[in-house]
Amino acid sequence: MKYIKFESVNRSVDDALKIYKQRIKDSLEVFEKFHNNFITRPCPICGNSEGDFGEKKKFHKTYEIEKCTKCSSRFVNPCPNLKALDYYYNECTCNSMLGNVYRNRPSSKNTIVSDRASCIIEIIKKKLKSKENGEKVKILEVGCNSGVFLSELKQGLKTENIYKYCILQGVDIDKEAVQKSVDSELELFAMPVEVFAKNKPSEFDLVIHFELIEHLADPFQFMISINKLLKSSGLHHFHTPNALGMDNVALDWNSTRLLAHGIFPPMHVNAFTVLNITHFALRTGFKVISVDTPGLLDVDMVKLMAKEIDCNSPFSKIIDFTEDQLATIQNWLIMLNASSHMRVNLKKA
Repeated sequence: MKYIKFESVNRSVDDALKIYKQRIKDSLEVFEKFHNNFITRPCPICGNSEGDFGEKKKFHKTYEIEKCTKCSSRFVNPCPNLKALDYYYNECTCNSMLGNVYRNRPSSKNTIVSDRASCIIEIIKKKLKSKENGEKVKILEVGCNSGVFLSELKQGLKTENIYKYCILQGVDIDKEAVQKSVDSELELFAMPVEVFAKNKPSEFDLVIHFELIEHLADPFQFMISINKLLKSSGLHHFHTPNALGMDNVALDWNSTRLLAHGIFPPMHVNAFTVLNITHFALRTGFKVISVDTPGLLDVDMVKLMAKEIDCNSPFSKIIDFTEDQLATIQNWLIMLNASSHMRVNLKKA
């Protein structure tokens, strides 16, 4: 496996740090404006509602992070309410900065986006084999932003000469992003998926989303909505950070990081792992096809931010390794499901 550097496939370190600093600024602003109306919730993973979750930690001395006494999952509690989230996603500067990064990705031949498109195309090909009489495969991306991924997926499907057998749609709560759609042919909707699902029951063959479920105050109802959207044989494919992945363990939520993996309120309020996402999927009416962590950037992100790591931590020694050795470590992380990037394939039960 070749050693892959963060800047070669994602964004520059300077841009990543600018977005990170703005995210912290926006995060603290949201807390100051709305924390008195935050909502206390049960464990979003297992549903534990006993109320006393024991161990608590703080995100930058503001948001509280609890650990469930039944399933050991971590989550922000009290959680930002819908008004706070609406303000964050539609008014805060960090999201427009990130949106610009996403919109610039297609022209840069970004490895991460391309790998995702290739993965989804393979799933669609398998779905097409089960279709009869020219029936089309209907795909929905939840959290589509301005349609960057759907546009790339469309081009990939055209290259494979199967786009004519597909219908692509997207939904996102970010009205500004939807209005700035990068592709006029795409049908994008600006509304919560829970509302969207009421009008589209059992309509889709495949629902996809990327780095979304960790954002949600009520991921249980979100998953129930996805279940409603899917046909009886429907597939659910999504990516989410692995809270026990290397860069999340080496750099906690109060460290300076290049990407907002793991807990990062008001954006990331749930911490999923390979174990708890499996139980969560079963609890919400899905069968688990596969869960893996194909991430490529853990070791480079940790190396780039090594100055943030306590000198007594074994992770601080990462600067002593050669690129070949680091590539081997990254490969081990993938094999052991210990990368911070998690990929989940489910089927409607």
